[in-house]
Formats: sequence, structure tokens, C-alpha cells
Amino acid sequence: MKTPHTLAAVLFCSTLSVQADTLTSAQNQMTTTAQGGRSSQQTIEKLDDQTQQLLNEYRQIRAETEQLSLYNRQMAAIVYNQDQELESLARQITEIERTERGILPLMSRMLDSLEQFVALDTPFLPQERGARIALLNDVLTRADVTVSEKFRRVLEAYQVEVDYGRNIEAYRGQMDNISYDFLRVGRLALYRISNDGQHAWLWHKGQNQWLALDDGYMRDLRKALKVAQQIAAPELMVLPLPTQASLNAVTPTSASQQKEAQQ
Repeated sequence: MKTPHTLAAVLFCSTLSVQADTLTSAQNQMTTTAQGGRSSQQTIEKLDDQTQQLLNEYRQIRAETEQLSLYNRQMAAIVYNQDQELESLARQITEIERTERGILPLMSRMLDSLEQFVALDTPFLPQERGARIALLNDVLTRADVTVSEKFRRVLEAYQVEVDYGRNIEAYRGQMDNISYDFLRVGRLALYRISNDGQHAWLWHKGQNQWLALDDGYMRDLRKALKVAQQIAAPELMVLPLPTQASLNAVTPTSASQQKEAQQ
């Protein structure tokens, strides 16, 4: 028969055993919960890392998309401008072709007019001026010379002819195989002087012939020749001009008279 103390001890031990089991179960549960919490935390952290990575990728993709969009807009503007430039070039090419078709005949007419002008002009530097026109005729037919260069040369020839009327010039030339000194005063007068400086002639455009000058003009003519040759300083001189008043002081000369004067 158990005593009350024994019964109490048994009950106490049983209680302790139950409490111990309960504590162990609670501890196990807490351990499981803690492990579950750590696992959940790890999962959360992993998901957070993945979310952050996806966010970074999204931001990078969005930035690249914006850059591509800007690049596309810029390229679209460039392509548009290039299309406009191509259209402009096409129009210019068409205009150039039309201009060339019009300017080539124009240059040909200009050269014909220049040739006629030289033929009717005072007969100074005939070889030089004729050679210039012949060269231009050749240039106009050459395919290796651009239209702009052809036009420049034609205008240059016109400018040379214009300059003849603005200066004086002395040069040596021949007529009928006889050598003379020629003095040109712009386009106002052309003189021919014998090599010995004793005889001179004036070209009269109206009569289309050389007129012998009075000996009284020889001194001033010789001075004017030296001035044109730049071996004497300019000074005031009296020279005859192809006018009616001058015609009263000059007489036409034949070729034989010219040879005799030259001899």
C-alpha cells in the first residue's frame, strides 16, 4: 500500500515528466519555427535580390530603350535631311544640265562676236589676238575641260580686249616682211614707226589704211614710244589722232612708198 508521500512523489514525477515533454515539444517547435523563419528570411532575401536585379535590368533596358528612341529620332531627322539634300541635288543637276545646254551656245556666240570684233578693230597684235581666239575655239570643243573653265576663259579673253582700251603699249612687229615699232594708245590711236625713227604712220580706221605722218610729230612719237616701253618718264606730248583735222596733215602711203621710207 502506497503512502501519501509516495503517491505525491509519483504524481510530482509524472507532472515533471509531462512538463518536460511539453517543454521539449515547445523547444522543438521553436527550433522548427526559427529554422522556418531563417528559411523564410533567406527566401525573402533571395527574392529581394532577384527583385533588385530585375529592377536594375529594367532600369538598364529602359535607359537603352530611351537611347535607342533618341537615336532613332536623330537618324530619322538625318534621313529626312538627306532625302531633302538628294532632292536638292537632283534639282541642281537638272538645272546644271539645262544651264550647260544654254551656256555652250552662248559661249559659241560670244566667241564669234569676239572674233568679228577683232577683225573689225584696229589691227594691233594681230597674231596674238588671233591665236587667243583659235585656242578658245579649240577649248570649247574639248571634253576634258569643264563648262565653268570654258566660260572663265571666254570671259578672260573679253577682259583682255577691254584692257587694251585702258593702257598704252609698244611692241615690235612686221608688215610686208619689214620690221616696225608699233605704238598703241588704248584704242584711240595706233602708230607705226620705222626702225630708224625717221618715219611714222597712223592707222585710220575709217579709211582702213595707214597714213604717213608729218615729220613734225616724230619727236613726240619717239618720246611716247619710250614711255610705252617704260624707259622714259611720262610727260605731256602732242600726238595726231585719226580725225578729220589730222587728215589734213597726213597723206596715204602705198606699200612702195613705205618700203622706200624704211630704206
